[in-house]
Amino acid sequence: MTGNWTALPKSAAAWFCAALIAVALPGCGGAWRDRAASWRQYRPGPRDSVKTVSAGGRERTCIVHLPPSYDDSKPAPLVLVFHGGTGNASGAVVMTGMNDTADMEGFIAAYPNGTGLLADRLLTWNVLFGFGYASRNNVDDVTFARTLIEELELDYAIDRNRIYATGISNGGMFTYLLGSRLSDVLAAIAPVAGSIGASPGAGADFITFPPPKNPVSVMAFHGRQDKNVPYEGGQGTGLSKAVYRPVSYSVDAWVKWDGCSNTPVTTTSPNGNVMTQTYTGGRNGAEVALVTVNNGGHSWPGGKRYTGGTEPARDLSANEMMWRFFSRHPKR
Repeated sequence: MTGNWTALPKSAAAWFCAALIAVALPGCGGAWRDRAASWRQYRPGPRDSVKTVSAGGRERTCIVHLPPSYDDSKPAPLVLVFHGGTGNASGAVVMTGMNDTADMEGFIAAYPNGTGLLADRLLTWNVLFGFGYASRNNVDDVTFARTLIEELELDYAIDRNRIYATGISNGGMFTYLLGSRLSDVLAAIAPVAGSIGASPGAGADFITFPPPKNPVSVMAFHGRQDKNVPYEGGQGTGLSKAVYRPVSYSVDAWVKWDGCSNTPVTTTSPNGNVMTQTYTGGRNGAEVALVTVNNGGHSWPGGKRYTGGTEPARDLSANEMMWRFFSRHPKR
């Protein structure tokens, strides 16, 4: 495993500007016309770097953002943020706004890039039932994620009991997969618009992620109006053409795997738009929570809107909710 760093002063931002020409609708497969983005471009800051990692015979990259409070004598939490299908890391920085949360809360934010025919756009993750380059070429993204974490631990003071992952759509499904495969490393995950199981297409067998060996707390976000990854299950309208399990299938599986109570504690926002169901009492203090956004579509709650995408809900912040959840769930 080898890795190296590239600093990103403002004068060297062209590498990322090129990556933003066409990318990053937050979903795993809206129509091609949805790729044009109406947003401010990502501009690397003084605490941003690009990490290059060799994994699975490929050179892989990741944007790393350090909070102002970072002190290499004090281990900090790490949050991995996975972009959606046909997106990229720089698009995820803008869409989620996670750097701002990292700056306020003092964690390191890392935005890995998937793979594609182009190095910096139209990238995907191999989630076994997905689409795009990563799926067609059977890219070992799980090994990449593990290798990346190991090398970040060498480069930074990272609290090994507070390593978390989140992502949207294809990246949300990959987040679920990492919760399953890297349960020895991850303390908690927060998939947005994801699923643990799907059929690659109508009539094909369903593929479901295996249970984790260790308990991993989960906070899942999903909009009832999501047409790419339907809340009640079924075939999405995106590029993947996958037929998804219902959201309840993923949640029920993790409740069982973590050994939580089958009866959730339910809270609803004052306007009735956001319902949170929390299942407690899991092994080693694990919890599973589902945040349902009634008017939400295929988007990052509280994040940026993209041309052709759905308007994110503005009455909640996925970043704030998941960070509070992460903070309650270190590795035990």
